Amino acid sequence: MMVTVEELKAMPLDEPIGTAVVDAIETIAGDGLRKFIRERFKPYEGVYRINEMGEYVSEKDWKKFWSALPGWCEQVFMLHDNSHSDDYEEFTGHVLGSMTPDEIGEQYELSVDSELDCVWWTNADEDGFL
Repeated sequence: MMVTVEELKAMPLDEPIGTAVVDAIETIAGDGLRKFIRERFKPYEGVYRINEMGEYVSEKDWKKFWSALPGWCEQVFMLHDNSHSDDYEEFTGHVLGSMTPDEIGEQYELSVDSELDCVWWTNADEDGFL
């Protein structure tokens, strides 16, 4: 089941999103961020690692991509199989799918200090490499 951006924007904040929406966000983000992947950046530029293959996009491109979606979608992408909190050992698609967007936001805030597995923010080095 593919979900559109309009459907994501229309989703109620107090109802569970379902695993299909988690999967759709992963697909939308994977496809959308792929066109921004680079190997070199400006010196010390903020960048996001976007997957387990170690591909990166600039912070500017990351923000541009996510600006078209509700904020909780970025949180789903950051949490999904990537983080944990005191309440959850792992944020699987099933766990996230059982949460509302509001609950996802709460868990995102609780997981901010946890180690991330695949997706995270960092800086390029003085030569623009990682």
